[in-house]
Amino acid sequence: MIQINQLKLPIYATEEDVLQAVCKELRIKNKKDIKNIRVLKRSVDSRKKPDLYYVYHLAVDVLHEEIILKHAKNNICLYEEYEFSFPKVDIRNDKNIVIVGMGPAGLFAGLMLSRAGYKPLIIERGQKVEDRIRTVEDFFANGNLNPKSNVQFGEGGAGTFSDGKLNTMIKDKSGFISYVLKTFVEHGADEDILYVNKPHIGTDVLSRV
Repeated sequence: MIQINQLKLPIYATEEDVLQAVCKELRIKNKKDIKNIRVLKRSVDSRKKPDLYYVYHLAVDVLHEEIILKHAKNNICLYEEYEFSFPKVDIRNDKNIVIVGMGPAGLFAGLMLSRAGYKPLIIERGQKVEDRIRTVEDFFANGNLNPKSNVQFGEGGAGTFSDGKLNTMIKDKSGFISYVLKTFVEHGADEDILYVNKPHIGTDVLSRV
């Protein structure tokens, strides 16, 4: 696949507009040569208001890849995808694993260990998320504090009631950040968190994820 960086288009551009822009950027005459276009990243450029633009980073599956790369511009390169893989382990002689806390770290630790073949036990002092939401709503409405299950403690951790903004760093050479975001999408988050510049699950969605 080929990666195109810094492709700027008006925010109202359609999928067909993106396809035509890709053909022009890669100097392709027949758009049927393009098998697939995947958005890697999309950010907003508002420096020339009132004109607004999306700046795309794209992965393009295209015919005659080697020929295109020979004559490519500086913003075009071979696309390299980093796939995260959990280290292989031998679990035959391992002891039981207990994870304390069911916040983001605890949940993902449990998930990764389970996928590796372990059977971890996660313990959490607070309520499951459905009951916890009602408890927190009661606290904000009436001031009734449950010391064991509140905004800080319970399934999902303190982040359950955050605004859902995600810190995705600048580079992801291990592929782990993409792995985490894909896991969120698999469990109900919007697919746009995979490519928008400032991914945001949203408070109203986060508790369901």
